[in-house]
Amino acid sequence: MIAVIADDFTGAAELAGISLRYGLSVTVYLDNDVNADTDVVVVSTDSRSMQKAAAVYCTAEAVETLMKYQPTLLYKKIDSVLRGYVIEELKVQMELTEKNKIFILPANPSLGRTISDGEYFIQGKKIAATAFAYDPEFPVKNSKVVNILNDDTIEVLKHNDWLPVEGIVVGEAKTKEDVLAWANIVDETWVLAGAGDFYTALLEKEHSAKPQQKMELLSPHLYVCGTAFAERKQFIKSLNCCLYMQEENNESWLQQASVILKKQNKLVVAIDESQQTALELRTAMARLVNEIVVRENVKEIFIEGGSTAAAVLEELNIIKLTTVNEFSKGVVRMKAGDLFITVKPGSYNLPEEIKNIYNSHR
Repeated sequence: MIAVIADDFTGAAELAGISLRYGLSVTVYLDNDVNADTDVVVVSTDSRSMQKAAAVYCTAEAVETLMKYQPTLLYKKIDSVLRGYVIEELKVQMELTEKNKIFILPANPSLGRTISDGEYFIQGKKIAATAFAYDPEFPVKNSKVVNILNDDTIEVLKHNDWLPVEGIVVGEAKTKEDVLAWANIVDETWVLAGAGDFYTALLEKEHSAKPQQKMELLSPHLYVCGTAFAERKQFIKSLNCCLYMQEENNESWLQQASVILKKQNKLVVAIDESQQTALELRTAMARLVNEIVVRENVKEIFIEGGSTAAAVLEELNIIKLTTVNEFSKGVVRMKAGDLFITVKPGSYNLPEEIKNIYNSHR
């Protein structure tokens, strides 16, 4: 069994989708009530949305739970741009697994996210000069990896450098070949952590990609936009089925949602970030989404943003999902009961299938 711990739900879904791509059966859990009855077990702690102490505690619980099953690989999925409590969570994992060194490969060259000469780049631009500098919870104000992680004991190395016998190493990577080289160098003596490209490279050592099963999206279809990215906000503003969440008069809002769904068989729920804190927004949106799903018998939900997805699933009392399709890297469709749920990190591109649904005038 392969075990994955992810610090947010979209990260958990992304690695579940990658696992599915390689012909592995996958279950995603939102708590520690785990059954090791699939090839891959993914536990989403949602720790990135917590306070530091709670994040470390939840990570420790997940590590202890999964170690009971003696996984062949225990992989820590972190945010590719290093938001969250990366080092604190990995240190507790290192302690509980009785190891003395951590290897982190956060770069995703397949998405233009690279690390070179100790600095992080997005599409060739230093990360501090991109939209990640304005992240509402973990703004990235410095492009140096050691500064992003706030730990100057970390060594940022190339794959042809000598590796230390203990401590924390972040691997530089500009290409897929760099990632593959790292996957062939590090072994089970390390606590292994990183993003999707590194996990893919580790799987490729033992598995081959398999054909995907066909999918047909159901209706009514609900699109929950929980991202602050300007490109997405501009897209949804152009749609005639978008309804912005209101702080007051929820019943009136739900009636408007019902009218749009009945008329168009689709609805976008969005937020105005200026009104409340990120946590308050996620909680309020989750309650409204739950009401819509129950009232309108929604069959298919598309959610952007890991913390938003976790809040919605908690409100829907969903703690276990089966992975069924991968639209594209990081955009994964899962099933809980009769409800299909697709999730996507806010910064990733929208799949054409979703654009087509909402750009149509049906």
